[in-house]
Amino acid sequence: MDTELCLAAGYIETFAGNGKARSTGDGKRAVKAGIPLPHHGALDRKEQWFYFAESGSDRIRRVHLQEGTVHNFAGIGETCYSGDEGVCGEAGLYLPLGVAFDSQNNLYICDSGSNRIRKVDHETGIITTVVGTGQHGFNGDGSAREVNLTWPAAIAFGQDDRLYIADTQAHKVRRYDPKTDLVTTIAGTWTAEDDAREQPLVARNLVVLSGDAIGIDFSDDQGWLMPVCSDGLDMSMYLDDGKPAMEARLYDIVGIAVDHADNVYVVDKGSNRVRKIDAQTGVISTVAGVCRYGYDGDDKPAVRAM
Repeated sequence: MDTELCLAAGYIETFAGNGKARSTGDGKRAVKAGIPLPHHGALDRKEQWFYFAESGSDRIRRVHLQEGTVHNFAGIGETCYSGDEGVCGEAGLYLPLGVAFDSQNNLYICDSGSNRIRKVDHETGIITTVVGTGQHGFNGDGSAREVNLTWPAAIAFGQDDRLYIADTQAHKVRRYDPKTDLVTTIAGTWTAEDDAREQPLVARNLVVLSGDAIGIDFSDDQGWLMPVCSDGLDMSMYLDDGKPAMEARLYDIVGIAVDHADNVYVVDKGSNRVRKIDAQTGVISTVAGVCRYGYDGDDKPAVRAM
């Protein structure tokens, strides 16, 4: 059954999922399957399958584009790390959040909860860990399986099959080169002062001052301190444009993409911006967003849009 759609511009159609939060429908029509908490997806190199991370069931699933059916691909549906050197369908995944394909059609999985990047061989279906020790906390660069990742959230391939990793809770962008088996940091810095800004508001002393020229930090719904980025208030945390990316603060990276020139784009949810790391200069800039959150309409320069 051919399920490819030719829709008029501006129309949206459900491709997979029935809106229910239980993983169901293996081998059946994708639009009738339960897909709990799907995250990033990717097409295979032949564009026959669409793969996505189903984080709610700790699986990678795929949809056959011609037949419109969904199939379990990797993971056993249990929250765990297991199964390296075995068939991917018998391996345990721990909160997978992203997938990406290299030029040889091998699938890479951002296994966030285990602080690892894992690879499924295209020919054999065998899964292995290629980046990460399983421990969290930045411990520097070096050999890929000796480097810590801290809740990585997204991955993307650039040219020459180098993999870019949003090392989210380390506030960094990392690059893995399979040819050298080394991981290097290309963006992001974080200090003890920045960590202090992330402490719960209830754990901090509040001093009330008088005056009419005071900028303060407000808390979000969870009681965490968040900088208010509006005219005249504190934007110091995000005034990094035009600097080397290694000196920039990246607050909460949830997405990453690489263009054909190897420029890296990161979705920094914490600063409500999309930022670009220039491949030639290493300089970071904002390409969309103004730090404040909300929606203030379209048809304006991206760097002025909320």
